[in-house]
Amino acid sequence: MTEKYKWNKYDNMPSSYKDYQQKLKIGTIKINAEVKRRLSRFPYRYRLAKSFVGIDAKEVGRTLIGYEAGMKVFLAYTAYEDLIYAARKLGIENVRDKNENTILNKELAEQLLKNNNLIEFVRENLRSEDALLKARIEEFVRRETNDVLFLALAIRNFYSHGIFTATRGGVTKKADKALYFKLADVVLKYCDKRYSNCIKKIWG
Repeated sequence: MTEKYKWNKYDNMPSSYKDYQQKLKIGTIKINAEVKRRLSRFPYRYRLAKSFVGIDAKEVGRTLIGYEAGMKVFLAYTAYEDLIYAARKLGIENVRDKNENTILNKELAEQLLKNNNLIEFVRENLRSEDALLKARIEEFVRRETNDVLFLALAIRNFYSHGIFTATRGGVTKKADKALYFKLADVVLKYCDKRYSNCIKKIWG
């Protein structure tokens, strides 16, 4: 008989979160109030994004996988946004403003490029003021960059503004959803490392 799973408060939290909590209790180092707030809030956004597996809405039908895919990326990117503020304030090496960072992943980039519906959806729906994203998608299509973070930002924007739909977002089967989930996981992995760097920067 399989033993019933016992939930732990550190499940799906960033790898350095327990260390952060313990060091906070010591209270020997003063942290900027806003940085402290972000570093304390980020782990919960991270956990929600990492734990997210789907939406319980059976009546929606097969398009549900598209909304699940978009939400996974949306949650991962909003966690990233919270963390980057703190990382920038702490002067973490190789961390720039949130729209200027990159996550280079050639394998994932090639897989995303094969989803023509997704690529065309991004190209067609970027606004005129999204000059940076417009430039990045064209570089991506020309295979001049393997950055995938900008796609997470685009999907986050489309999802939050109500533009995103399953079919137009290129999510018509479970393999497409899995690709979105992989993108979200790559963003979360990036965040986990930078969060650890923040803790080391504060306490050494």
